Amino acid sequence: MKNRQIIIYIAAGFIALSLLLAFYFFLKKPERIASPILNEEKRAILFKDVRYFGEREGIIDWEITAKTAKKFIDKPEVQLEHLAGQYKPKAGVTVAFKGTKGTMDTDKEKGVVEDVDILYKGEYTLKSPSMSFDFKNNITSTTFPVDVKGKKLTLTGIGLVANMKDETVRIERDVRGYIDSEKAKFHFQSDSFYYNLKDNTYVLDGKVVLKGQDMNMLCDKLYIFSKGQDPERIDAKGKVRLISKGTIAKSEKAVYYFSEDKVVFTESPRIFKDNVEMVGESVVYSVSSGRFSIQKPKMRMER
Repeated sequence: MKNRQIIIYIAAGFIALSLLLAFYFFLKKPERIASPILNEEKRAILFKDVRYFGEREGIIDWEITAKTAKKFIDKPEVQLEHLAGQYKPKAGVTVAFKGTKGTMDTDKEKGVVEDVDILYKGEYTLKSPSMSFDFKNNITSTTFPVDVKGKKLTLTGIGLVANMKDETVRIERDVRGYIDSEKAKFHFQSDSFYYNLKDNTYVLDGKVVLKGQDMNMLCDKLYIFSKGQDPERIDAKGKVRLISKGTIAKSEKAVYYFSEDKVVFTESPRIFKDNVEMVGESVVYSVSSGRFSIQKPKMRMER
């Protein structure tokens, strides 16, 4: 009987101890562990020597090749390295480009290329730290500095928008460069730059300065007309001033003819030198000799 009571007490003690332990672990239960998040690398597939392209009416209008491409599984994005490509905004026009790396949205046919080099029609090269391409809308743009070089025209600036549908290129600000002709080399600067591909016209707009040998020309807007790669003439408009060897010529319009190497001032032209003002129907400045001539002059001296 006594042994039986001892066994009952021991069993009751075990039961009580189990309940205490269970209660303890219930209060101290471990926190729920969140499911592991897949690494970004695990959501992408790595390819080598890839080619992407877009078609319109069965004709390939753009393509990109790359040494390596990382294609994401859950979104239409591709990361490219050591890439090159080209696109054809219209028949007969090919724009080639290359870069160290970039990204591409394969659905929207948009992408960004870093350290980009662009070759346009084999005539101009363009470099920029980064450039965005919209192949569907034929728009190329950047907010970074750009460096453009051609046989006759070279310039730098900040920010660019090229619309191949409209066939226009605009550099937004801080434009500097030079025009190189057979007879002279002119450096220029302006607030912005505009290029119309249809008629091969360049426009410098806002606080324009054109510098040649022994002359400085200032105006509001300057148009450069070219035939192929060769500049034919420059039209300066709005508060035109030309300064050469102490003589100042002023008018509302002036035209520089590259073949004749002369500047013709019209629309109320005037010349100022040594307190003498001369007006006439037109004023001609010879760039090579640095001399002015005036048709039907009228003179006025200041006391």
